Amino acid sequence: MNRKWKSLYKLPALAAIFSLALAACSSGGDGNTTAPTPQEPATGGKMPTINVAYMPDMNGATPIVVGEEKGFFKEAGINVNAVKFLSGPPEFQAMASGDIDIAYIGPGATFLAAQGKGHIINIVSLGKSDMVFATKKSGIQEWKDLKGKTVGVPKGTSGEMVLNLGLEKAGLKPEDVNIINMDVAGAVSAYVANKVDAVAIWSPYTLEIEKQVGKENMVKLGDNSDFFPEYVFPASWVVNPKFLEKNPELVEKFMQAIAKTTDYKIANKDEVIKMTADFTQVPEESLRLQLDSLDWLDNQKVADAFQDGTAKKWYENLEKLFVQNGNMPEVVPADKFLMTEPFIKATSK
Repeated sequence: MNRKWKSLYKLPALAAIFSLALAACSSGGDGNTTAPTPQEPATGGKMPTINVAYMPDMNGATPIVVGEEKGFFKEAGINVNAVKFLSGPPEFQAMASGDIDIAYIGPGATFLAAQGKGHIINIVSLGKSDMVFATKKSGIQEWKDLKGKTVGVPKGTSGEMVLNLGLEKAGLKPEDVNIINMDVAGAVSAYVANKVDAVAIWSPYTLEIEKQVGKENMVKLGDNSDFFPEYVFPASWVVNPKFLEKNPELVEKFMQAIAKTTDYKIANKDEVIKMTADFTQVPEESLRLQLDSLDWLDNQKVADAFQDGTAKKWYENLEKLFVQNGNMPEVVPADKFLMTEPFIKATSK
């Protein structure tokens, strides 16, 4: 791995990620464990810099490390200033303040894009890595047993969406359950310490729980796949609307580079698992298991979904869940926040 890249962006060990995020939560922070260093697009012949938010997993981190190590960002004529986040809502806060230009988000933060706080410009994957686990000690065996129990979940995430779908399936409402808003670190710690009866989070944090308590002490209630095909959970690239308006050519260049990372990662999965593990300090085993729980979309599949209306259906169905959960008052037509032009232009050249 390039020494300069590694020294600039190498992440702490997973345990440190958990402890730092927990500290951010307890002090009223937003869970962002790497302070952004915003860079203005360069002029005078220098390559412009784009501030990009990522998450330390196979969806969010892999394109960043592949794009840098394989020279795809450089080929596109851009520099990327990568900033680590652990969930989507803080990324949107950073975009609103102008610190972030483009971000990777999971399905759960899509409602913020639908509210006009970001434009979705690419689909990374369809996932089933969001899961709800009960502790063995709780006595919970199925969704209906959650009534009156305490569940830890990062609010505004896809984990919360799966939890609410499970409750609906059992004829329960969110108010029938004691739902506590926690960041991922707090949810892991609370589950391991038996301070909650269940958690709703995602891989690789579910794998961290399994390591600490043992699979035999976890009761899986369900994941995203239980609600297919009615509900599909796309992870996305989203752009700051102001940045897109001012710098459409830079967004297109970023999409050009990301399209190349997509081709490369799909063709070289073993290699990119190792690269991502080195970059994030998340064990290869955890990342490999995470990869098993998602479906990376190649560029043609994304283009097809954008052009035939499939992507609109995916996002509008997600919005229905957000309306049910109270995150949105009504479903917004997906073409209001789904901006396909940068990707289509970038991949048609």
